[in-house]
Amino acid sequence: MRKKGILSVKIPGLSRSVEEKPVARPKISIDYPQQGETVRRGHYAIRVCAGEGESQVSINDGDWQACRPDGGFHWFDWFPETSGAHRITARARISGKWVKTERVCDVE
Repeated sequence: MRKKGILSVKIPGLSRSVEEKPVARPKISIDYPQQGETVRRGHYAIRVCAGEGESQVSINDGDWQACRPDGGFHWFDWFPETSGAHRITARARISGKWVKTERVCDVE
């Protein structure tokens, strides 16, 4: 009987068990602003958590703009000028593929 997470391989003269580890899904998150948060016009530093590598941000489906890495995070200096809901999309190149996430915040 097989235990979950353990793979048994039987080869004549050799028997061993190998622990199976789930493959971690690449992750990216927008830490700030939080979903539904209200921010003020002017400067706002968007914080993206994406590990090492390249990351970019797009506001309301606009052009992709590079983030700057600093202190283990990726930052984008945003200067919202119009009030209302804004969609922030972040993407990072992880293992050669773009991984995306998004959220909506309000500007007052």
